Amino acid sequence: MLIEKNFKGSIPALKSRSLVRRTRPYVSALTQLCLGLATFKLLFLAPAMGQTEKLQEEKELEVVNFKSIKKVLQQDGLSQAAKNKEKQVQILKKEQTLVEKGRYNYPTESELWGFVSEYWLVKNAQLLNWDFEKPDYGLEESFRKILQNLGFYQKKFKILMLNTPTMVRAALPGNEEMIFLLSVPFVRSMDLSKLEISLLLLEDYFRLEAGYFKKNVATAKMSKLAGTNFYGAKPDLSMVEELLKNYTNQINQKGYTFQQQFEITKKMDAYLKSNPELWNTYFRLLGKIDRFLKVNVQYKDYVRLYPSPEMQVKWLSPEEKVL
Repeated sequence: MLIEKNFKGSIPALKSRSLVRRTRPYVSALTQLCLGLATFKLLFLAPAMGQTEKLQEEKELEVVNFKSIKKVLQQDGLSQAAKNKEKQVQILKKEQTLVEKGRYNYPTESELWGFVSEYWLVKNAQLLNWDFEKPDYGLEESFRKILQNLGFYQKKFKILMLNTPTMVRAALPGNEEMIFLLSVPFVRSMDLSKLEISLLLLEDYFRLEAGYFKKNVATAKMSKLAGTNFYGAKPDLSMVEELLKNYTNQINQKGYTFQQQFEITKKMDAYLKSNPELWNTYFRLLGKIDRFLKVNVQYKDYVRLYPSPEMQVKWLSPEEKVL
């Protein structure tokens, strides 16, 4: 396949015939990632695969040698028509050249984020294990309801449930949408409700909106090449490889800083204060996560990626007054 020929590494998820018929809509949509990735590769490689055909008008000029019958044309009053034809051909050739050069553009930054996020998901399909049969948890409706209650309408997102304890949660920038990843074993171990899960997703939504992920992952090469033209040269695909490595590092090792976590916690506090039920649920959820992580070593890396539930509880707690 086109992706497998031009990108290093195998993509076993693309070969699974059972993927489409066994998963739910929010997963089946991502099983078509290969289509978006193929489009991504075609943006780079299709120009080099084809050759520009000559214009019909240009072919007509080659068939008829106007110079050899110049006198006849002048006698018939067709000389001017031939000159007009030549001018028309030159204009069309210039326009065709501009169109041809336009086929050699790198995707814009917004397009690149979507393509790279989807490509990373496909390359890590075995590790993430999102190709498994699962019920419809109804999380999309629950999360969308919370967003709308807080004034966020017409937000596009996908929630991808993972059958793995190795990665708990993450949020990736998509192409005009957000992609949320959430571990089913983690959710079941903590016995989280749909409301509690939706509040975790709200945190991740605010992180994406703040641009933390893009800031931590973006490269200088991406900023330099995105949206530029590589006509007459080979596309620099090392840009994509660098981004993929940064994705893995951010999601599995780097995570977010205390300052970023503090800002998100305060933002959650500000938005949820108008709804005491949501605020209290969020406050209890942080304490629940803190107690769970302190006794469960399987998720010891969580606090390194999302520091730290204990501090979040302190940031939300009212200050003690000294009498």
